[in-house]
Amino acid sequence: MIEKRVLTLQLIAFFANIAVGVVGIALPYLFSNNKNVEKIMSYMNCAAGGVLGGVSIIHILPETGEVLNKLVQDFPLSFYITFGGLFIMVTLVKLGGHSHGDHETKGDYVKVEVDDSLPLDSEVKCDHDHEHEHHDHEHEHHHEESLKPKNIGSVVMLLVGLMIHDVSEGISLGLCTTFDDTFQMFMAIFLHKWCEQVCQAICGIREGLSFKQNMAFLVPLCMATPIAQITAFFIIYFTTGSGELPLTALVVQDCFMSFAAGTFIGIMFEEVIAVEMTESNSKKSLVLKLLTFLLGFALISSVSIYEWASNK
Repeated sequence: MIEKRVLTLQLIAFFANIAVGVVGIALPYLFSNNKNVEKIMSYMNCAAGGVLGGVSIIHILPETGEVLNKLVQDFPLSFYITFGGLFIMVTLVKLGGHSHGDHETKGDYVKVEVDDSLPLDSEVKCDHDHEHEHHDHEHEHHHEESLKPKNIGSVVMLLVGLMIHDVSEGISLGLCTTFDDTFQMFMAIFLHKWCEQVCQAICGIREGLSFKQNMAFLVPLCMATPIAQITAFFIIYFTTGSGELPLTALVVQDCFMSFAAGTFIGIMFEEVIAVEMTESNSKKSLVLKLLTFLLGFALISSVSIYEWASNK
């Protein structure tokens, strides 16, 4: 039978991952009124990217493919699946048309000289003597348009990629039936879950989404991993009743973990490195962002080093 402490840990993981997801949602909004909000969000994004890279490369990749690859005569199929996750994640971000670096030019305006002899748009020149009511209507129309998100596609595509990843890692966690495997997978997810929420929240804020609009993306993302995890676990719990997974479940677990690692790497490059570390950064800013990124990576590395030392 599956140990009771494994069941208890799975339930703890369910609620803990929801809680840390809520923290990730709140973090960007806690600093929203700060005059340096863009800088704060940028460094938070860099730290999140380092954590994502550490989790995928140090924790997930070394543990994937043990069953799957042996099943196909030691062919490295798991790495092909990892590449597939990476390719799909990058494709989704690119199709979303995310405008990298837009947030860095926010507030910059260009002065345009206009010939008075030419017809002017109602937003540039208001003729109080003619068509005053028409101008008011046009002004309201343009004001409403300005409140719309700049590029909802990038927000949707990032959400789709993160949801694919979260469901993958949730199923991987749910399929763990020993205490050690469950604990290690839970900690790997717990340490980075907030990062995904931060990345998604920052993307929505930068694309002009209101708090309510952003919640429509953030709440499903917050719940994806816990729901996938608890569903997979109880399917195994009530169908096998033992601590050993059938071969099919082990293969599925390898596939999902390999895919999840690829999506993490894709997010790290496309939503963190490509967005935050651009040519518009000063050398000082770029160095600080790189150090912040490495700090996030070091956090995950320290956990891995501790595990290695404790097993000696």
